[in-house]
Amino acid sequence: MHGRFMKLAFAGALMASVVMSFPTLGSAGMREAKKEGKIVWYSSLLLSHSQKVCSLFNSKKLGIKCILHRDGSGKLYRRYRTEARGKIFRADVLHTSNIGHFMILHGKLKFIRPYKVKGIERFNPDFRTKDGRWNIFRASVMVPVYNTKLVKASEGPKSWLDFLKPKWGGGKLVVADPNYGGFATATMIALSNLLGDDYYIKLKNNNPRIFDSAGATGTLVARGEVLMTTGTTAYGAYMLIKNGEPIKMILPKEGVPFIASPASILAKAPHPNAAEVFADFMFSKEAQQLLVETGLYVGHPDVKYPSTQVPISSFKLLKVPPLEMKKRSKPIRKRFTKIFRGILTEGKKAAKKRAKAAKKK
Repeated sequence: MHGRFMKLAFAGALMASVVMSFPTLGSAGMREAKKEGKIVWYSSLLLSHSQKVCSLFNSKKLGIKCILHRDGSGKLYRRYRTEARGKIFRADVLHTSNIGHFMILHGKLKFIRPYKVKGIERFNPDFRTKDGRWNIFRASVMVPVYNTKLVKASEGPKSWLDFLKPKWGGGKLVVADPNYGGFATATMIALSNLLGDDYYIKLKNNNPRIFDSAGATGTLVARGEVLMTTGTTAYGAYMLIKNGEPIKMILPKEGVPFIASPASILAKAPHPNAAEVFADFMFSKEAQQLLVETGLYVGHPDVKYPSTQVPISSFKLLKVPPLEMKKRSKPIRKRFTKIFRGILTEGKKAAKKRAKAAKKK
């Protein structure tokens, strides 16, 4: 009996250590969080990655369930603003790749509630704010990729300007739409700053395919639907390569856009205590290590990067300051729509045809 008791005690201690492997609220706060029972997370992180984070949190069995709503940064921001205007508040924690959104929500609108995540003071200063209004959950870069079965390495672009060459015309390229996500928005701002406002006008002459999600453009290349993308998320490309897909990253000589993606608790969060527990989890070593293993860069000082991951120091980074993101996001999206209006219209028509064909099957 004694041996059995010791085994049970050890198992109980082990379970407790797994459940409480990240800092959480005090007993009173946890009781309230459990009463709330759930946390609704609006996230622009790729669906597969967001699901892993939610699942890991739910595996803790804290009595709080992570409910995920995943979409592009722009769509999430507009969804939250629309809901707020109708005094409907569903989301507890917001995470997108457009820091300009957070500056607006935190400024005049007062929709962000500062919260100092447990242990955040140890993070890389570039990944945190002193007052906790938001912190950088993850960072990555926007990289072009090509299909190695369809394009020879010697023929692949070496510069952003190479995508303007006529040989890549006729639907061989795919371009991410900034109306959907923060990665594409930051990229258009960075490249317009670097190469001039007419860069995208010249790019349009090659009649590229336009696609919503920057992360998903890499999948189109892997499937051979296009030869290359002018930009996909490096972490998405990393996972495709890791899974044996025939793609390769291009590192243009001018550099690649760097995107830091913030997360914050919302002031009108319907589950405020549960939101704090989830925020602490997001920035725990365990959750941050999960991100690192999928090709992302984080601010936690104790994570271990895979040997196969390209160090952030290897990239020449093109950064867009937060104030510039706030000021130029809306105008740059309008400009993109104006430039690519015809292609966007054709793309919507093609999508409807594919949807009808799928229903008939």
